[in-house]
Amino acid sequence: GSETTYGDRSQALNAREVVVRITVSHANKQALTLFSREIAQAATGMAPGITGVLGGRPSVWPVIRLWSCLVNKDQVNVQVESEGNTTDVVITPTCGFTPAGDQSLQEFIPEAAGEFTSTLPLIKLAIARSGDKGNHSNIGVVSRKDEYLPFIASALTEEAVTDWMSHVLDPETGKVTRWVMPGIHAFNFLLENSLGGGGVASLRIDPQGKAFAQQLLEFPIPVPEELARDLA
Repeated sequence: GSETTYGDRSQALNAREVVVRITVSHANKQALTLFSREIAQAATGMAPGITGVLGGRPSVWPVIRLWSCLVNKDQVNVQVESEGNTTDVVITPTCGFTPAGDQSLQEFIPEAAGEFTSTLPLIKLAIARSGDKGNHSNIGVVSRKDEYLPFIASALTEEAVTDWMSHVLDPETGKVTRWVMPGIHAFNFLLENSLGGGGVASLRIDPQGKAFAQQLLEFPIPVPEELARDLA
């Protein structure tokens, strides 16, 4: 006969678990309904090691995509209502905020001095958070200390972030743009077309890019040896 020891069981429990997520899309709702009825067989006759299907039989939902557009100010009538009174507000079409380019804000970032002989993951130097707007994602990176900003600015270029996050960017239309935010010693990165459609239109496991910041925090930042020792 066979014998199962506690050591064998402990090794099995410590084995790395992998989550299997299956997503499909189809123009015909009936085809997806048929698929949902057959999903139970995946738990018993698909890949070895699958222990169950969580959440029961999946539901079929329409794929709704966000479509954003800009409307000219002269086509919008702005009004303010207060205590039953309506007041028209005149908006000059030529006014508004014109954002400055990244180059014009470089003066706020001092150049990093010294030799960069070591590297630290970005998380040692900064905090970050990410989120979505349609099919685009933002990653905000805030330096933990003012003196870390030059090292972050030198390493986290648009090209570097594009390469690091290339696995999520659309190969044809994906693009990364960086904005300097000197008031809070931070950067804002816009990753265009990086969510596979975004929201309910995306078949990805992270359709809103909530994990993008965590991925960027692993980016290696060249720093002086002394700083690497202090933050190790």
